[in-house]
Amino acid sequence: GLGARTICNDTSLIGARGILLHFDRDTCVRSRPTQEELVSAAGPFMMPVEQTTDACILIEDPPWGSHDYPCYLIVRGDTIVVGGSYLENDSVQSIRPQERERLLENARILGIDTTRVQPKGEWVGFRPYRPTTRVEIEQQQDDSSNIRLVHAYGTGGSGWTVYTGVAKDVTELVLKDC
Repeated sequence: GLGARTICNDTSLIGARGILLHFDRDTCVRSRPTQEELVSAAGPFMMPVEQTTDACILIEDPPWGSHDYPCYLIVRGDTIVVGGSYLENDSVQSIRPQERERLLENARILGIDTTRVQPKGEWVGFRPYRPTTRVEIEQQQDDSSNIRLVHAYGTGGSGWTVYTGVAKDVTELVLKDC
C-alpha cells in the first residue's frame, strides 16, 4: 500500500482519495423514475422498471460523472457501495458535506430511493497510485539468499478490478526467477 513510499523509497507513489456510502442491500429501497425523468434529456438516467436484480454500474462521463468524480454502484455481499472520487494527493480523512450530497445524488441516479433509505455507513480511503503499476522482483544484494521481494502495488482505484491479472503476472515472475 502507501507504506511502499517509505519502505521502498518509491517517491512516485501517492494516495488517491476515494469516498463511498454504504447501503444495506437487503433493506435498500429502490426507486422508480418519473415519466419526466424518463423522457428528459437533462434528467438523470434511471431504470425504466423497478429494479429486481443488482448490477455494478460505473459512469465517468458528463453529466453524471468524470475521471475525478466517477458515479458508481458496486454490490459487495450484503452491502451496496455508492461512490465516488479519485482525487490524487487529497488527504482529507472524512467526507465533506458537498461530497456527501453528491454521493446521495449518485445513489438516487443509480436507483436508490434516498428519500426512504439512508446509508448505513461511509468510507474514505487512499488508494496507492503511481504512474505505472509496479510489478517486479527486487534483486537482492546477496545472491546466496533464497528470499525474493516481490513488488505489486500502485494500481490506484483499479486494484479490485485488476488484482487477478496482477497475481498472474507475479506468479509468472516468480516462476521465471526460480
